Amino acid sequence: MPEPPFSHDPDVHRAETPPGSFYSDPAAYAAQAALFARSWQLVTPPLPQREHATPWTLLPACLDEPLLLTRDAGGVARCLSNVCTHRGAQVLHEACAAKALRCGYHGRRFGLDGCLKGAPGFEGALDFPRPSDDLPALPLEAWGPLSFTSVDPAQPFATFREPLDHWLGGLPWERAQRAPEADRDYPVAAHWALYVENYLEGLHIPYVHQGLVQALDFGSYRYASTPSGTIQIGVAPEGDPTLALPAGHPAGERVAAIYVWCFPNLMLNVYPWGLSLNLVEPSGPSSSRIRYQRWVWAPELQDQGAGGDLERVEYEDQAVVEAVQRGIGSRLYRRGRYAPAHEAGTHHFHRLVLAALGANDKQA
Repeated sequence: MPEPPFSHDPDVHRAETPPGSFYSDPAAYAAQAALFARSWQLVTPPLPQREHATPWTLLPACLDEPLLLTRDAGGVARCLSNVCTHRGAQVLHEACAAKALRCGYHGRRFGLDGCLKGAPGFEGALDFPRPSDDLPALPLEAWGPLSFTSVDPAQPFATFREPLDHWLGGLPWERAQRAPEADRDYPVAAHWALYVENYLEGLHIPYVHQGLVQALDFGSYRYASTPSGTIQIGVAPEGDPTLALPAGHPAGERVAAIYVWCFPNLMLNVYPWGLSLNLVEPSGPSSSRIRYQRWVWAPELQDQGAGGDLERVEYEDQAVVEAVQRGIGSRLYRRGRYAPAHEAGTHHFHRLVLAALGANDKQA
């Protein structure tokens, strides 16, 4: 069993947070790529139209995995490797209409399903072609308006989606419309885990988000854990918009927002008007990129309540995690403690990181 990257007590009441080196050491950052390769990741480009193909890179500067999204004449969408099985050249460089794919290096051709269709110069090759000469296919799964894939999933997609169905089922996803004009990419000078940790606790809200405090009944803020994530429930003050949840929903009543974190790097924020998401893309030991996207089913509510001024909240969060990145590398900083009533989600995150890296919890 690999040595854990930090010692960690499974009891949040005794546990210490990770040391500063976890957020700054290049070797520690390189090892963290393994947990992203085995997780379900959001497909960030839109799926292509019929007989079209779109190249994209899964987690640049972390996994850097070149992939292709295709849709054939029958309407079947796929996620394929964008690396030619001959000599490793990138097959497609730009999104385009396509009935087939051709590598520009040596002319090898593939169908939109990834199957090898032609290989110039291979006449007389023995044991050729083989299944390994097709473009490798990754799973492509859907939940609500979102698509997901994984290089080597550690769990079935059905397991991944169970908490989403439980907490977010019954909402009008069929009416959710993509709002590309709201797309944002934010560079953040902080380790990806610091951004996640900040998201997973509400303790900072009264001190960092003065506007958000007015839109949430902070005294009623609640948390719940799932096997691979954390749920936060914000309750609305009287008179503010609330989510139209089905009767008996586990979040309760007067819900202003449900914040769902999916291990390791996806945040789904559901408001009365629809969904915003934050995808944290690691780009180095002390840098990340936050992709923001939005789906709307009640546009008239976008400026109200907890989901009304999200850009301001985003910048406030970025400023505080960048300040933590600067401070956590101090020679005088050792390790912190968890506030048990507010930071159980952060503690849960750290345990999931250890498990994903193949290390058991180690008593501090």
